Amino acid sequence: MKLAKSFVAYYFPFVKKLNSNSSILKIIKSFFIAILLSNSIYLSFFEGLILEIFSPFLAIYGLVLLLRSDKTGYFWAGFFLGILWFFWLSFSSVYFGLSYLIPFEILGIGLFYGILFQVCFMLKFDFLRLCGVFLISFIHPLGFDWLNWGILSVYGFFESSMKGVICMFLIAYFYYERYISRYYKITIILALFFIGMQYKDTEFKSLNANIALIQTHISQDQKYLSENQANEADRLINEIFKAIEAKKEVVVLPESAFAFELKQTFSGLYYELLKELSKNIVIITGAFNEENKGFYNSTYVFQNGEVKILNKHYLVPFGEELPIFKEFVRTYLLPDMGEFSRGEKLNHYELFGQKITNAICYEATKEDLYKESKIIIAISNNAWFDDFIEPSLQRLLIAFYASKYGVSVYHATNGEITTTITPKKSLFAYLKNELFAYLDQFKNIK
Repeated sequence: MKLAKSFVAYYFPFVKKLNSNSSILKIIKSFFIAILLSNSIYLSFFEGLILEIFSPFLAIYGLVLLLRSDKTGYFWAGFFLGILWFFWLSFSSVYFGLSYLIPFEILGIGLFYGILFQVCFMLKFDFLRLCGVFLISFIHPLGFDWLNWGILSVYGFFESSMKGVICMFLIAYFYYERYISRYYKITIILALFFIGMQYKDTEFKSLNANIALIQTHISQDQKYLSENQANEADRLINEIFKAIEAKKEVVVLPESAFAFELKQTFSGLYYELLKELSKNIVIITGAFNEENKGFYNSTYVFQNGEVKILNKHYLVPFGEELPIFKEFVRTYLLPDMGEFSRGEKLNHYELFGQKITNAICYEATKEDLYKESKIIIAISNNAWFDDFIEPSLQRLLIAFYASKYGVSVYHATNGEITTTITPKKSLFAYLKNELFAYLDQFKNIK
């Protein structure tokens, strides 16, 4: 132990000057706590059974360390957690010519969650403080609900549901609790672990069709330039022809894949062409839609020469709508920004006798859609935040809701990540089957 301390002091001499009450040390500890509570987002870039097993336990330990923190520690843990989860939000400012606002936005995000965590500390008892931290996920500023502790249960043994998440929080509390004997503590923790565990795979329905999910990689600064629209549209038509040649029955293109009003632009050429091609394959694509004096971000479903248009309801604050301070924003920040109109709250259509829920990007992370769905076809444009953590966080949120409600999600994106997301498989059942298969090998040898 002395050797370890000497090693740290030798290579990091500043540690000598820090004591347990040092503000710098508290900030470092808080940053570590935030990393532990964010681990599932950043570990999602890697694949490995070991990482999946340990991810929820890292989060639990982060909660334990948070309970051991004082008022300052709570604030900085919330501050860093807000930044680690949502720093990417500020980068959309680049596309509005407001790059100078990025550091202020990041600071604002950190302060918002830092203050929320500090308010939790003001609750008198540690259990209430932990309850406060849990309830933060139900605070949705301007409808933005992406701080969801459910993503902590997407990996590992715990059930991806509210029960699983609550058990994780309670395990953290009883591990931290100092007034319970060791044996009672172990018993309670084990009981909570087995209560929260997922024992079997969740049943779900798949699409009864051979589907092609098209992934595009068009940068955000190029996507909506008028001089690029025809070339990009031609590429998309080529992808549809490839899907037809591959005997696919459905092809799904990303959000605003055709980055224009499809019925009118180019004299409706692509609109009519898609109708004609839909006699050979169902085509689902994003494009803009202008109707009834409204301008919508929409999904077009072309099927057997017919068209169904589904307009986006959940709009991104300050990206697709101005929820507050409209006059100020238009006067001083975004004078040329338009807003999308709001469509129906829940959009359904039928494919091959199955009911499909439509979701456009942000909508795919809304819990209300999953309560009324079995199959969701989602389209996104993640080029706003490509190469950052936004696509990974979006996928984790989709995976949590898909597991919670037994829904399969077919997700086509511009950028990352195009994939089919189905409910979480039981890690317990998987390891049990692997163990039995391993033991059977020895039986066969004998």
